[in-house]
Amino acid sequence: MRIRIAVDIMSGDNTPDILIKGAIKAASNFDVDILLVGDESLKAHIPKNTVADRIRFVPSYSVIEMDDEPVSVIKEKADSSMAIAASLLKNGEADVLVSAGNTGALFTAASLLIRRVKGVRRAALGTVIKLENAFIMLDVGANTDATPDILSSFGKMGSLYAKGVLGIENPRVALLNNGTEQTKGTPLYSEAYSMLMADKSINFIGNCEGRDLPNNFCDVVVCDGFTGNIALKLMEGMGAFMSRKIKGVFYFNLFSKIAGLITKRSTDELKKQMDHKEYGGAPFLGISKPVIKAHGSSDDKGIYSAIRQAKLFYNSGIIEKMSSEISNTKSVKECVDER
Repeated sequence: MRIRIAVDIMSGDNTPDILIKGAIKAASNFDVDILLVGDESLKAHIPKNTVADRIRFVPSYSVIEMDDEPVSVIKEKADSSMAIAASLLKNGEADVLVSAGNTGALFTAASLLIRRVKGVRRAALGTVIKLENAFIMLDVGANTDATPDILSSFGKMGSLYAKGVLGIENPRVALLNNGTEQTKGTPLYSEAYSMLMADKSINFIGNCEGRDLPNNFCDVVVCDGFTGNIALKLMEGMGAFMSRKIKGVFYFNLFSKIAGLITKRSTDELKKQMDHKEYGGAPFLGISKPVIKAHGSSDDKGIYSAIRQAKLFYNSGIIEKMSSEISNTKSVKECVDER
């Protein structure tokens, strides 16, 4: 049986027809069934081709806007594309949910409708970033505040994801901070450091600074959602900046154009590596079923990549492993208190 992926086509910055285009391409290339959730008039954009049997349309009647209150997804706009897509996942009619919409609303729908893994106090939005090495950073926007034990749980969930999805045997876990010394940072980060150090189920290597992120320093980066979102957007902005600069260098004159042709394969690979659309969306870790948050500006390529990530996340079985390990693990806070 093919994996059934519910795609919220009404949310995000781009028009639904662009998201439909990416979803249909993914249905063909990844051998998945797609449930397009949106305004019924958009059925006309679904081509009658060889993958028509893999596309199902589910109507919705309102849209969660980017400036809507997160709780509106379960109150005023329970008939929205995001809420209906979440209900499909909750009720077992879909196996995974993909949305480029309002992060807070998606987080609320995931936490209150689909529910968290037993033993997880707060789910986290984690994104895989491919620089010198591929690493997962969490949280990158779902939790603008946190407590030390919540940051510690992010380290645990991130480590399990790095093992199960990225295939890293003993992931290096680091706490994003303003210095490498244990005493650096706010009291929140100082106490989180102690908790992460006490958790013997993970390979905690200490603090990392922002400049360490591109240099194969760690495999899991732990931070609160406010800090993580700023770091993520800075890296995305630098990627776009570098892409423009590289293009400018090789289009300067005839000689630089020749040099550009010679090095085109390498520079194209570098630009691809720096393109956030290649990340494939960010999973909500700690939710009992797979939910992928695509970038708000996702186009057809972005949704295509997010669906690829959704299939990978589902096939990894990481949620079952997370549920088993976290529910049976003594809390790190208890371990620290005993010391």
